[in-house]
This record gives sequence, structure tokens and C-alpha cells, in this order.
Amino acid sequence: MGLLVHAVAGQPVSFSSSPLLFLLTVARLEQAGVSGLALETTRVVRVEATTVDEALDQLDASPDVTEHLLRTVQAQIARTPKRPLSAPPPFLAQQGRWLSLTTPLKHLVGAWTCVDEAHDLLSVNALRLGTNGVFSAGTDGAGVVAVARLAGCGPHEGGVLRLRGGGGAARSTAHAWVKAGGRVHVLEGRRPMTPPLPKSALAGPDDAAVFAIDFDGDGEGMVATKHLTPAYQNRPVQSDGSLDGPLLDGRWMLVAQHLEAWRILWAPELEPALPSIPDLMADLVAVEAVVDAR
Repeated sequence: MGLLVHAVAGQPVSFSSSPLLFLLTVARLEQAGVSGLALETTRVVRVEATTVDEALDQLDASPDVTEHLLRTVQAQIARTPKRPLSAPPPFLAQQGRWLSLTTPLKHLVGAWTCVDEAHDLLSVNALRLGTNGVFSAGTDGAGVVAVARLAGCGPHEGGVLRLRGGGGAARSTAHAWVKAGGRVHVLEGRRPMTPPLPKSALAGPDDAAVFAIDFDGDGEGMVATKHLTPAYQNRPVQSDGSLDGPLLDGRWMLVAQHLEAWRILWAPELEPALPSIPDLMADLVAVEAVVDAR
């Protein structure tokens, strides 16, 4: 069994929940009976960088934060045990060096093999490093769509998303929503929406929106059935982390896009064993509460 290394890279990353999410996911996969990975052979690091090349150069020299989080993760897994799968898939790679990218790295694209449309949208947020090159993906949009569906406000049958923003996460979200069958009402933000959405997918201010997300502001003017708040780092859990109310905590997006990275890029063979979005969200909120209390 080789070493599995995950890094969250960007600036700043000191409050990122990605290291916790990664350890929790590995722990749940191990608990499910997946062979080839284990918490004891997993390391997580934070890399402060303003370019991807800088992040890759610093990957091996960045401080290991595993030990700081490991005991809390192990305690959470012990408190909420899950039954192993009857036929868990094996982790084929047995090792890995994977990155989650955050601001300001999401709009940067290198000579990588992209497994989805993230290069066209300049919205890469996940990398997998290997002997045969670097592979990339963008999972923000898929994460938002997954959360909206869980909350009963998805893009099916032309459901309208009200969105403000034009950055990498906003582009990924808008195009994923349209691809899933929805329409988007784009409000002016700091940057234009490029590439533009097809006219047939555009909604207007008078169209009732089922879901809203404001990447550039505080949600003003974003009338919709439910709102997902994209800000979550170093902030209290909103609405108790529930999907039932009109306001959804931004951690839902983080959890969903993190699992999407496992599913389409890092280890697709492990999809049947991955924890559900609600289960991983519950783990994250519980562990954050313990870490914050220290």
C-alpha cells in the first residue's frame, strides 16, 4: 500500500476544510472495506501558492497537517460506525498525489489532460498527478447541481437558477445547470459570464427561480425558493447544516464537489463505496465543532 497525499492549494488556505473532508472520506472508504487505502498511509497538506507551478513545487515541502486532524476524524468514525459493503471495490492505484485548487488558481490551465469541460470554462479545481502526466477536472458546478437536487430544487424540467458571478465557480455552476436541463438568470457581477450561455437557456428577472447562489455579493436581489451561500471558510454553520430551510450552508457545495472529484478524477472505481453527500456533510460539521472548540 503506497502513500496517498492530498493538498489544498491556493491563497489563503489556512481555513480550508478540504483536508478534513479528505481524511473523512478515506476513513469512510476504509470502514466500508475498501482495500488499498488507509488513514495510516494518508497525508494531507496545505500549500500557499498563487500559481499552479508554485503549488506543485511546494507540494512535498509543505507542512503535514494530518496528525493535527487525525484523532478527531478517528473519533468521529468511531462514534458513527457504518456497516462495511458486502463487496467493496479495491483502490486500484494504491497511492496518489492529488490536489484541490482554490482561489486564485481555479482559472489557470496547464498542459494537463482534462476529463471534463473545465479547461474550456477555465474552472479547474482538482488535479491528479501521475507518472503518465497530470489530469484535471472542475467539479464546482456538478456539486451545486447535486446539492440543489438533494434540496428538491434541481434543474429538471427547466428549473431556474438565479446566479451572480462570472468567475471559475460561477462559470462551472451555470454551465452544469444548463447541461442538466435547467435555465439560468445571470445577474451582473464583477466579471461577465464567459463563455456565454445559449439564449435558449437564459431566464429573466420575472421568472421564478428554484435555486440561487451569489458568488460576488451578499445575496441581495436573489429571489428564489432556496439560496446556497458559497462562503463557508472560518464561518459558523448556517441553518444547522440542514437542507430543509431556505438558506443552505456553503459547506454543502464543498462536500458535493469534493466527492465529485473522487468520482470522476481521483478514483472513479470507488464510486460505489463513497459516502453520501449528507453523511459526509454530517461528519464535517461534527468534526469542525470539535476542532473549533479546542
